[in-house]
Amino acid sequence: MAGRYHVVCHECAFEGLYEDSSVAEGQRDAHASSSGHRMSLRDISSQETPGLSQ
Repeated sequence: MAGRYHVVCHECAFEGLYEDSSVAEGQRDAHASSSGHRMSLRDISSQETPGLSQ
């Protein structure tokens, strides 16, 4: 099962979902570096996907 990582900027609309932690970290770090914005990265791999449970 692939991982799921949620990256969010706290100061603009930048947001993304990634299956690879190194890609998520890279996107977070690149945006923070270029913008100076505060970022969050959360591993949501173990959370259920809304609407897919039966």
